[in-house]
Amino acid sequence: MLPVPILDVGAPHRFDQTLADFQLPLYRQTLQEAGSKACVLVASGDVWLEFDPLRIPPATCDITGIGMRVTPEVACHFGVYFVAKSAADSNTALPIAFFLQKPPPEVTYQHLSRYDFLVDTGLWLLSAEMVRFLFRLSGWDERQQRFTTPNGYPAHLDLYSEIGPNLGRRGQVPQRLGRAGWSDLTVGVIPLDNARFFHVGSSRQLFDSFGHLSLGNGVTKVYRSASPSKKVAVPPRAPVWLDGVATEGSLVLGGFNLVTGLPSTAGELRLASEQCLDVSPVRQIYYAFRPYALDDNLRGLPGTGATICGHDAKDWLVCRGFDLDSTDVFDAPIYPLVAATSITQALLDWFFAAKPDGRITELIQKTQKLSAAEIPNRFNFHRYFADRNVKHAAALLAEFQSCSETGDTRVFAQDFAAILKCCQNGGGQLRDWLQANHSSVLRRVTRPEYRSRFLMFMGELGAPRTQRFSADQAYAELRKAIVFSARRSPARPRLALKEDQIVWGRSPVRLDLAGGWTDTPPYCLEFGGAVVNVAVLLNGQPPIQVFVRPINEPMINLRSIDLGSSEVVRTYDTLGGFRDPRSGFSLPKAALALAGFMPEFSSGKSHGTLRARLKAFGGGLEISLLSAVPKGSGLGTSSVLGATLLGALNRACSLGWDEVNLYHRVLAVEQLLTTGGGWQDQAGALFRGLKLIQTISGPAQTPNVRYLPGHLFDANHANCTLLLYYTGITRLAKGILKEIVHDMFLRRFTTLQTLTLIRQNAHELFAALQRADGGELCRCISRSWDLNKRLDPGTTNPAIERLLRECGDDLIAAKLLGAGGGGYMLLCTRDAAAGNRIRERLEVHPPNSRARFIEFQLADQGLEVTVS
Repeated sequence: MLPVPILDVGAPHRFDQTLADFQLPLYRQTLQEAGSKACVLVASGDVWLEFDPLRIPPATCDITGIGMRVTPEVACHFGVYFVAKSAADSNTALPIAFFLQKPPPEVTYQHLSRYDFLVDTGLWLLSAEMVRFLFRLSGWDERQQRFTTPNGYPAHLDLYSEIGPNLGRRGQVPQRLGRAGWSDLTVGVIPLDNARFFHVGSSRQLFDSFGHLSLGNGVTKVYRSASPSKKVAVPPRAPVWLDGVATEGSLVLGGFNLVTGLPSTAGELRLASEQCLDVSPVRQIYYAFRPYALDDNLRGLPGTGATICGHDAKDWLVCRGFDLDSTDVFDAPIYPLVAATSITQALLDWFFAAKPDGRITELIQKTQKLSAAEIPNRFNFHRYFADRNVKHAAALLAEFQSCSETGDTRVFAQDFAAILKCCQNGGGQLRDWLQANHSSVLRRVTRPEYRSRFLMFMGELGAPRTQRFSADQAYAELRKAIVFSARRSPARPRLALKEDQIVWGRSPVRLDLAGGWTDTPPYCLEFGGAVVNVAVLLNGQPPIQVFVRPINEPMINLRSIDLGSSEVVRTYDTLGGFRDPRSGFSLPKAALALAGFMPEFSSGKSHGTLRARLKAFGGGLEISLLSAVPKGSGLGTSSVLGATLLGALNRACSLGWDEVNLYHRVLAVEQLLTTGGGWQDQAGALFRGLKLIQTISGPAQTPNVRYLPGHLFDANHANCTLLLYYTGITRLAKGILKEIVHDMFLRRFTTLQTLTLIRQNAHELFAALQRADGGELCRCISRSWDLNKRLDPGTTNPAIERLLRECGDDLIAAKLLGAGGGGYMLLCTRDAAAGNRIRERLEVHPPNSRARFIEFQLADQGLEVTVS
C-alpha cells in the first residue's frame, strides 16, 4: 500500500498510485504466463520489481522460483539459487542444485567454478501439489478437511527461511518438517533478463531505490504524493519524501526527510537531515505524533542496540522520564496524541534533542500516548482517506492552475478518470474551479490529444450552464487535428486516363496477430504503436478491388458490386454526406473529398459547384467497388477499401501520392467517417506479407515497417495448422472502439497498463517469427486474445465461446480478428491432423448457416494498381 510518487510523466500513472498498482499487474501476468501447472504466486510485499512478464515460460515444476543475475556482493543480502553451469544457458526453468540464505560473497565465489547463481526475487510459483504439501506441513488433515492444530489455524511455516533452503539436491530438511513427500516435488528457477529489483522496506531503502527509479528534477529529488503544500524548502542536493503534507506554515527540510500526514493547521517546522515525521489520525480529531530518525530500527529492548530518534533507546527513555527498560521499543507508549494545532517545532525538537525541554516532558507525561505497535490498531481510516482525497484534490488544483497560468501541461499525464472520481469524493473545490476556469485551461493547451482529454473530462464532470461539453466534442477535436494534415497538403486532381482506360486497384486484407489497439489515436499519438499483422489473399485472390473509369458527363457514378447498389453524385452537398458510416457510399465520398473534389481539400482554382469542378477536371468518374468479404469481418476491410480506392484515384487523377501518403490519407478518411480507428488496417494491406509496423509518439504517425520471414504462414501451415474461420457473426467495430477509445482519452491507468502489455506482445511475436518458433507464435496469439478481452470483455460473446469449446483440445490458441465480437477467427491447432479434426467438427456443427472455413495465403504484394 506504499504511496508511490510520480516518477516519469510519460508512463502510465495516477495521482493516488501505490506500489501494488505497479506490481500486481506484473504478478497477475506472470501467473497467466506460467500456465496451468502454476496455481499460486507468492510475492514479497516490500519490493519494486521491474521485468517483462511476457518472458516467463510455462512452469513445469512444483516450486518455480524466479531469480535475477547479480554480483555476489549484492546477493549476500538475499536468498540465492545455485544451478549447475551446464544448465545455465537454458531458456526454461533451471534445475536447482541448492539454495543458500544470504551467503557471504566469499561463499558464493567458492561455488562459481561449478555453479551459476541467481538471487531470489521473492516470486515463487507453486503447483496445486505443492500447495497441498504446504497445507500438510502446517497441520492440514485431508480426511477431516481442517487444520488439526490446537487453535485450528495453520501452524507457522516460513516459506523463505524454512522451505527455500531445502530446495534442490543438497537441501537440508528441518527435522520438525520431516522428509515425507519432499522427494516427490520438482523444483526449478526461471532467470529474469533485463530486470531491476529494489527493496522499499525501510526508510533509507525508499531513497536508495527511488533514486535509481526516478528521473528526478535536476539534482533535487522531491518525492511528493497527496502533498499540495507549496511552502516547502528543500536542500539542493538531497532527496525528501512528502506524503499527505498540506501545512499552511512553512516546512524547512535538511534532506533525507520523510514527512507523512502533516495536517494543514500544523505550525511551522524545521527538520534536520535524516529527521522524519509521521502524523497519523486517531479518534475523531487527534493525531498520533511520531518523529523518528531515518535509520531507527524500532525494535528491541533498551540497551541492546535499539534506537529512538537516532539516540540509544535506553538513554532516550531515561532522559524523558520513561521507566520502560523491560519493554520492546516497538511496544513502548511514547508517541503523544495531539491536536493539529499542537504540532509545533518545540514538540518536534523534544524528540530529537540530547537534552529535552523539561516543561514539554511534564506535558507529554500527562498526555495519552500510543506505542508504534498500537498506532495501526487505533488508526482512523475514514479520516485518513477523506483527508487524503482533499489533499489530492488540492494538489491537482495546483497543477491545473499552473497549466492555466503558465501552460504547464504535466497534469495531462494523469488518469483523468481518477480525477473525476476525486472530484466526486470530496474534491468539490477542484470541481468548482474547473467549471469556472475551463476556458483558460483550454486556451493554454495545444496538443490535440490533451484538448480532447479535457473536453471529454469536462463533459463527464458536468460543466456550468454557460458551456456544455460532450464526448462528441472530444472526438471532433482529435478528428480535426488528424484531418488538418490532409487539408494542409491539399490535392489537385487532374484526369490522367484516356477515355477508354480503366484503373484497377486490388488489395489483400490483413490478419492482425498482435499489438492491435496500440495503433489507435489518441494512444498512438502519446506512446506510439507496434503491430504485427500479415497481408493475405482469400481463396487465391485479393478480395478488395476498385475500378475507376472516366465518363463524359460531369458526375460521379458510385457502384457497389457486392451490395448491388449505386448512387449518382452531382453536388457538393451529396458528396459531403459521408458522416454516416452505415451509408453504403460514405467511404468513397470521403475518399473523393480527400482526393481534392471537395473545396476544403483542393488546391488551385475554386469552383462554385461540383459540376464546374468536374468539367475543369475533364469529365466525370465511374467508380465500382468490390469487397469479397462480409461487412464487420474483422479483416480491416473498410480501411483497406479506403486505401485501395485512394490508390486507384491517385493513379486516375495523377495525385502523386506514395504508400505513406496513402496510409495517412486513409487515417483521415476514417476520421471523416467518425468511425475513428487506427492505422494498422491500411498498413496491413499497403505493405506486403508479414511485418512489424511501428510508430513513435507524435502527430505524424509515420510507419516504420520491418518485414519478417513468412515460414510459419507457408503452405505447410496456412490452412493446415493455422485455420481461418468465418464465424458468421458480424459487428461494426465502432461500438467496441468507442468504449476503449473513451478510456484512452481519459488516460485510464489500468487501460494504459493493458495497452503496454499489448505492445510488448507485438515485440515478443516479432522475435518469435524471426526464429520461426511455432509454439511461441501460438502463445503470442493466445496472449493477444486474452489481452483484448481484458481491455474489453465485449470483445467476445457466448456464441464465440461455444465455438471455441467445440474445437476441444486440438485447439492451442485462437483470436477473433480485428476489434472482436465476431467476424473472422484465426485458429491455431496442435498439428495438421488436429486441424483436420477441428475442420470436420465445425463443418458438421457450424454455429450458424453462414459460418465456413476460408482458404488464405500470404500475399507477397500489397496494394497493386494497374491501368488497362
